[in-house]
Amino acid sequence: MTLNTQFQDRLKRLRKEIDNHLANLPLPELPESLYKPMRYSTDSPGKRIRPILTLLTGEGLGVDREKVMPAALAVEVLHTFTLVHDDIMDNDTQRRGRATVHVKWDMNTAILSGDGLMALAFRLLMETDSPQIGRMGYEFSQAMLEICEGQALDVEFESRQTVSSEDYLEMVGKKTGRLLGLSCQLGALISSGNERIVDSLNRFGIELGQAFQIQDDLLELTSDAENMGKSLDSDIVSGKKTYPMVLAQSGMDSREKSTFIDFLKSNIQDRQAIINAFRDRRAIEQSQQKITVLLENAMAHLRKLPERAANNLKFAVDMISNRQR
Repeated sequence: MTLNTQFQDRLKRLRKEIDNHLANLPLPELPESLYKPMRYSTDSPGKRIRPILTLLTGEGLGVDREKVMPAALAVEVLHTFTLVHDDIMDNDTQRRGRATVHVKWDMNTAILSGDGLMALAFRLLMETDSPQIGRMGYEFSQAMLEICEGQALDVEFESRQTVSSEDYLEMVGKKTGRLLGLSCQLGALISSGNERIVDSLNRFGIELGQAFQIQDDLLELTSDAENMGKSLDSDIVSGKKTYPMVLAQSGMDSREKSTFIDFLKSNIQDRQAIINAFRDRRAIEQSQQKITVLLENAMAHLRKLPERAANNLKFAVDMISNRQR
């Protein structure tokens, strides 16, 4: 068995362990309109990348996995909260291969259950046994605020005529990267890691998250709804500025941008025509190149970590860079 195969087996075991903990979260039965959709959300199948990062970081820095688990569950529940509310704002109908909460129930139920998930995430975090719990609470709250900033920018971009690639990277660094950075930070703080390590892990997570989101943008173009587990056309319909879209529209005037968007919308059922349109503008090629650069930058931050922690997170980079959904 190769080291990579061993690590893949380890990731499967960690996912199963996380899933078991999520399935046994101590949630009441009543009121059913709150806790049933919360349970539906936490039980939905997922890649569990964020809690895995927390566990890999903590274990790599010498902390027992059970001591890290409450914080790992907290970041996954926080992530789940953001998905419930994002789906409302993006009007998505599918998430993780299931109907989104606002589709299965209604808008008010989705908003309330999302709020409940956020409260649950903080409660789980506070169950962590660590002298650094105050700092962990601060970073958790700050990350949540930055995620909201990223989401606000994402919404603002929909109505802006011009969004640069730098604007986009700042937005996803907050919306996606900050939570990955937090996931690693928490593992380091539980181990009482020094400030240099904690900062490096945050920067690692941010660039990893930027690469992750650009990859997600590409998969939305080139994959299918069944493979991705979510609806794929909402970004084009809503005018969302994905990284390939930003690159494709670079240098266009307002009339050309309008014509390009009209073409995409009129061919929404012809995925190959859409792919060809982005390929002709070199947006797919340049997006792939940016992912490579960001992952290399993320790997550079790992040089400041102890060897075991760095090796754990190097495999996590491989996990993300090789994903197909």
